[in-house]
Amino acid sequence: MWRQCEDKWIERGGTFVLIGRQREQAALCGAIEERRSLLVCGPPGSGKTALLEEALSSMTENRRRRCIVCAADGTPAMLWRSLAQALAAAGDPEVLTRVERERGSHVQSENWICSQTSLRIRGILRRAARGCDYSIFLDAAGPLADGTYRLLQEWVWSGRTPVVLLGCGASQHEIGKAARLYWHQGLRLHLGPLELDSAQTLLELEIERFGLTRLANGEFRKLVLEQSLRLPGRIVRLCEMASNAAYQYKGRVKLHTLAVDFLMDPQRPVSRAARHA
Repeated sequence: MWRQCEDKWIERGGTFVLIGRQREQAALCGAIEERRSLLVCGPPGSGKTALLEEALSSMTENRRRRCIVCAADGTPAMLWRSLAQALAAAGDPEVLTRVERERGSHVQSENWICSQTSLRIRGILRRAARGCDYSIFLDAAGPLADGTYRLLQEWVWSGRTPVVLLGCGASQHEIGKAARLYWHQGLRLHLGPLELDSAQTLLELEIERFGLTRLANGEFRKLVLEQSLRLPGRIVRLCEMASNAAYQYKGRVKLHTLAVDFLMDPQRPVSRAARHA
């Protein structure tokens, strides 16, 4: 059951808790609906992946099947194969027809895709994009390789296949040459820190969800808001860590140990279980 809290939406006992990102969610959904390419950028923990998951979950099944989502890490060849496998999973006729013609069954699509050259896979991707109205979503942890940029350039500039890229920033240092494709603010959606009231709302919800109500005093709340920089993924992770008995002593959270361990590895992704409680 959804309940409204000012400009925030909270789902108690349901899926992911998305708080304080309604404007950004509306902007992303609008870009997807209008088939516009967009760069969703922000530091690790700002909620880029969660925002995309929330936007996709609001679509109809038919529309969602035309949304091809892949991680953009690794070599261009790895990305081509991941995209081709995602197309096969979506029932793309270009991919499945070729698999059935050469293997006799589309069940073996993954093995067939892995056996193809990068050149052939790129050709298949181009033909598939021309044949169906796909939207491509790429989650990039770092700069994209030049080979990846060239295919994205073709898609974005064609105006037919929009590419939504999730990146840590908008500069060439952060996302490679792909920065040239999203060169003005109208092509960028930046996720920064949550407003203080939204961050506090999320923190209180996570304290309750991770069973920290008796442990979370004022000092703990202050530490989480400061160390997280009010980024939602970091707030969730700090609460997730604090729920571990290793960070508890005599009914209190060991704040110094928690802060040090968090600072040693602030970019470790929050577990899927923590994001979908």
